[in-house]
Amino acid sequence: MSQRLTQYQRVEQSSRRLLQAAAELIVEKGWEATTAAEIGRRAGYSRAMVHARYGSKDAILAAFQQVYVARLNPDPEPGSTGLQQVLAHFDRVQEIHAEDAAVTRAMFVSAFEAVKTSSPLREGVREQISGAATKVGAGVRAGIADGSLRPDIDADAAVRDITGSIFGIAFQWVVLPEEHDLDLEITCVRTR
Repeated sequence: MSQRLTQYQRVEQSSRRLLQAAAELIVEKGWEATTAAEIGRRAGYSRAMVHARYGSKDAILAAFQQVYVARLNPDPEPGSTGLQQVLAHFDRVQEIHAEDAAVTRAMFVSAFEAVKTSSPLREGVREQISGAATKVGAGVRAGIADGSLRPDIDADAAVRDITGSIFGIAFQWVVLPEEHDLDLEITCVRTR
């Protein structure tokens, strides 16, 4: 006999299902073309449930960015070397991809949708990319200082190379998934 879910468990379950539905729809049609009603239907709920859980479509987007996209930008582990701090960004992409490739795809599709100046995703994505670049840069500088990275590295160039590599690999994987293996290509760049 199955146990009934508590109110808290039902709220958590419906919230997760709505975010998963939003992720699927982002990949299929983009954020701007997705409606709150479609998110509710995809999750198996009514539009009213979307509004009960989140209040609006924009609030779902904020939750999606907080729950998933923000995970791409890890804080440094206490006691980690600068090199370990830099590599954590590659590791995080691979961890999220291993957990749920569809959500990983949605995170990058939403980031690429933010190239439009009118996109409601733009500001959040800009903040995420800027925050990640700041943390990668701090890791590079810490690595130079602690000796885990060569002292002749140009920190600013390294940050551009790292962020450009990750987003370039992700773009190719999103557009040509049959030709690109995200995990393998991230591993290759991480090793270099």
